[in-house]
Amino acid sequence: MDSRLPVGIDPEEALAKIRKHLDDEGFEDIEMRVLAAYPASQTSVDSGLVQAAIGVYKKYGANPTVNPRIAGSAPFYQFTERLGLPMIPVGFGFGRGAHAPNETYLIEPDGPVASLAEIEKAYVDLLFALAESE
Repeated sequence: MDSRLPVGIDPEEALAKIRKHLDDEGFEDIEMRVLAAYPASQTSVDSGLVQAAIGVYKKYGANPTVNPRIAGSAPFYQFTERLGLPMIPVGFGFGRGAHAPNETYLIEPDGPVASLAEIEKAYVDLLFALAESE
């Protein structure tokens, strides 16, 4: 079972509630093994990093979609909570947003996809835009 928690829910507390519910319903024999647990993370769309990324996408002719939540999970809280830094999962490559073989960088694309050199320039543009916003 995979449990994706919203911001503000402690993973240990959620696990304890699941365990209690199972026990209360007579499922004490179900064993739970935690493989990973960490809190959710969030960065405001108004942050300099998000606005810088949107600006870079537009500079390169893309109209980005901002998703306040993603279906995946990762320990992004290491940046937002522990370090107090903004964090966004963003890429300037070619893909569909899922971890799969379609996450690629094309060195010399044939069509409207950016090349590896253009993607590297976009990351430099992102750092420059972020520096200007701070």
